[in-house]
Amino acid sequence: MRRVKLEKWVITLVVIVLVMGVALTSSLAQNPVTIKFAHFYDPMAGPGHIMNIEWLEKTVAAFEEENPGIKVEFEWAKWDEIDIRSIRDYAAGIPHDVMMSSPQLMPKHAIAGDYLDLTSYVAKWPKPRAEDINWTPVWGKLFPLGIPLGIHTRTTVYRRDFFERYGLDPDRVPEDLESLIEYAQFLTRDTDGDGRTDIWGLGMYFGASRATIELYFAPYIWNFDGKLWDPETKRADFASEAGVKATRFVYDLVNTYKVTPEWSTVGTYDEVGLINFLNGTYAMFTGFGSYWIGPLEDKGWVTGIFPPKPYGKATVADVFVAATKPQAQFTNAWGLSINKLSEHPDESFKFIDFIVTPERLVDYPDAGLPTLLSLWDKPELQTDFYQKWLKAAMYGKSMPYTAYYGELADTVAAALQEILIKKVPIEATLKKFEDEYNAKYAGE
Repeated sequence: MRRVKLEKWVITLVVIVLVMGVALTSSLAQNPVTIKFAHFYDPMAGPGHIMNIEWLEKTVAAFEEENPGIKVEFEWAKWDEIDIRSIRDYAAGIPHDVMMSSPQLMPKHAIAGDYLDLTSYVAKWPKPRAEDINWTPVWGKLFPLGIPLGIHTRTTVYRRDFFERYGLDPDRVPEDLESLIEYAQFLTRDTDGDGRTDIWGLGMYFGASRATIELYFAPYIWNFDGKLWDPETKRADFASEAGVKATRFVYDLVNTYKVTPEWSTVGTYDEVGLINFLNGTYAMFTGFGSYWIGPLEDKGWVTGIFPPKPYGKATVADVFVAATKPQAQFTNAWGLSINKLSEHPDESFKFIDFIVTPERLVDYPDAGLPTLLSLWDKPELQTDFYQKWLKAAMYGKSMPYTAYYGELADTVAAALQEILIKKVPIEATLKKFEDEYNAKYAGE
């Protein structure tokens, strides 16, 4: 008799729990939690940004369908200001939820305390899930304050058809700085005889942004065995002999060999880089990000490359790894972080957890290369094109782990602009800017 009563009580309790669950779900559906997602994609910034916005909208729609109690709203910030916005807003008491974040600025975030430590969330992942994502060096730069969305590295993109048109073998590419200059000189062309360059041999970018130090100075100071910042003394070191040689190299591209346009010092990285390459302005463009592979497919210059297919092939455009001694370009990734002032951290991580899965990241344009180890086993990533990117990622290097990285980047960009535009003495100018940086920021 007691057993029968107990069973009835258990059944009643289960029914109550189910009813309460349905009621709670219904309540959440009617009054969903709203989390904000801060990103930097701008439809006015070109085809790469448009593709990423389309992916975001598709991903959010799928997340909201699977999680009817959570809504996602977009916030926007410039790509090189999104981290600083988080820090400033945190100090001002302005909350955010999920934010795109940069690994090279994690030391600054650690000091500011604006990002949530994600260790407790990731600890709940099964071991295979964790090992699928934490193998990359990018993970070490971001975690525990962020989760990587991919692996960003860079190569030199080039026009195979231009090589063939002017008698070069498109399968033989520059392997050092000397041959890079020779190729760039040969490919720089005045095609209509009006005395103006129509095709630049080597596109680069020296504008006032982080891209300058990361993609157009660091690889060349590494080539000459130098460094941007000394982790032992915690001082800038870009005015060294290696830094002078690196600066002389880029100066000569613009002002001596005239294979890189003078207007590479203005505009944005996307405009000067991707858009001009797609417009046919460059025979080669270095610092070409893996997040720009999609537009090559859209242009019809590669086939079966994005999304990747086993038959993928470079046709009109192709890539090669950095033509430097270490063959190293800057390697990083965008990450996802949670602002510490978020009123919905659990829901925010649920959104991150939804995104960093193979089915979501496989067609994320800005992922660049897969951050998930399991994705590299796919036959579509065994093509010659992607094996070059894998090599670039393996040889890639990171930026200095200093809390004042942004200031270091601004300082180097300003020094290069003064040298390239005003044609001032290289060694003295680098030393002046290095001394100014160290006077303010040495030691951290």
